[in-house]
Amino acid sequence: MKKNRKQMTMETIPDDIKTVTYQRHTHKRQRAKLLAAFPAEEVHHELTDRSCPDCHHKLTEIGSYTIRQELLFIPAQIKRLDHIQHAYKCQYCSQRNLSDKIIKAEVPKAPLNHSLGSASLVAHALYQKYEMKVPDYRQESYWRKMGLEISRQHLNNWGLKCTEYYFKPMYDLLKSKLLTQPVLHAEETYYTVLESETAKTYYWVFLSSKHDKQGITLYHHDPHRSGQVALDFLGKYNGYLHCDMWQAYQQLPNATLVGCWAHVRRKFFEAVPQNASDKSCAKQGWQRCTQMFRLEKEWEKLTNEERYRVRQERLKPLMKEFFTWCREQEVSVLPGSKLGRAINYALKHQETFEHVLLDGRLELSNNKAERAVKSLVMGRKNWLFSQSFTGAQTSGAILSLIETAKRHGLDPEKYLNYLLQKLPNEEFLNSTTLEAYLL
Repeated sequence: MKKNRKQMTMETIPDDIKTVTYQRHTHKRQRAKLLAAFPAEEVHHELTDRSCPDCHHKLTEIGSYTIRQELLFIPAQIKRLDHIQHAYKCQYCSQRNLSDKIIKAEVPKAPLNHSLGSASLVAHALYQKYEMKVPDYRQESYWRKMGLEISRQHLNNWGLKCTEYYFKPMYDLLKSKLLTQPVLHAEETYYTVLESETAKTYYWVFLSSKHDKQGITLYHHDPHRSGQVALDFLGKYNGYLHCDMWQAYQQLPNATLVGCWAHVRRKFFEAVPQNASDKSCAKQGWQRCTQMFRLEKEWEKLTNEERYRVRQERLKPLMKEFFTWCREQEVSVLPGSKLGRAINYALKHQETFEHVLLDGRLELSNNKAERAVKSLVMGRKNWLFSQSFTGAQTSGAILSLIETAKRHGLDPEKYLNYLLQKLPNEEFLNSTTLEAYLL
């Protein structure tokens, strides 16, 4: 029987015999790799009484081995640094002058005078609030647990003062560099300020494209959502601007707007009925948009020039077919229905949606800006509001530095700590000086 099985070929294997394949999980290897990344400390478990329990003769050690590995959590701690300045006297000069010549060693300046807020303490508090989304009132108990009695008002004041002195100049420099980039993304979302006369204020997010080596993300707070805000921030910007079809962006005189195809696809998806067949118009529209995104995914690693060329060859005909299909469906679809609104939205802004074909650096969607907004929205759900416009602008500046640092692969807390250590010791915080601290 065994011999016959060995002689079987693929053609003679009976139908009732199935080939089962499976994959081995590499949990142990992954766990070992994870543990190896941390420094090791050995804990030896030895007998205190090294005599045999039966005959009471001395035991001889024959070996040892690792029984388990575990990670030890070491809580953070606060310690006090006493900065002691040393003074020196020149005996030679003092003997020949009317007064003694005293020379003192230089002492680095603190970010905030007469404050408990050192660079590391302020950086950690800001990181907890804006990156980990821990509001001031919860940090108050966190610091108290570590032995530091400090109020939420002090924590809030640290952010306000450090932004006024150091972060705002950095923000202004990043803004000037952002406006020189050829491709930008923009998005906006609502926010609550207690001292505002209106129920809602707004954060505007402007960021450079993923192909930009500088990688800048800025949050701009304003009481309004009108086109004047976009004009004031972007001015005469004449590059490409990824955005939705909000009318504020359409007032920019020189920018070339690039529509977001994710919005188009989403509108068709929302119009698809439950249990819809492939013949459903809404599902066909959604599938046509999905096909474009699938191609873009394939072209992700191409150079800008190659991406431009292949878009002209393959994406441009698909877009032409899509808009032709939309016009054909428009005749038989109710304008007020979800499908009717989706078709009308696509056709109304056809030219803007086709602008993605103009340059290989452009993207099919504005999802990059929407992801940047998400960081702010997550924080908004935790700290809920700002007391004043100054507080909202402060949050925007700090978030800008954190998100920009993350785009460059930096630890945002370490970057804030670095700025708060170095910038107080600069004589002037002008653009020339601040260039050295850019990411």
